[in-house]
Amino acid sequence: MQRFLLAVLPLALAACAVDQSRLGHFVTQTIQPGMPLEQALVRMQAEGFYCNAGSGSDAIIACTRTYERLVQKNCVERVDIVRSTTSAKTVGAIDVLEVKCPK
Repeated sequence: MQRFLLAVLPLALAACAVDQSRLGHFVTQTIQPGMPLEQALVRMQAEGFYCNAGSGSDAIIACTRTYERLVQKNCVERVDIVRSTTSAKTVGAIDVLEVKCPK
């Protein structure tokens, strides 16, 4: 039993940690600047993000997803998708914001 606890404890603690770089890597593998905005939104939503597209003239689309933790309260992962200045139907930039967790 003690060996089991020693093996599981590090995994449980890691599940509580927020890995900002992992989120950034995940997002850059999922969507990229230059891709069609509609495709980016579909991909983000398929990964569990809620994206507030707002009106078609909004320059920034805010996407959020709940990051569930085993022991502590859940966190919110946040990504802003910025429309291209040359084409409103294209991703211009991606801003991975700091993960927000209750204290």
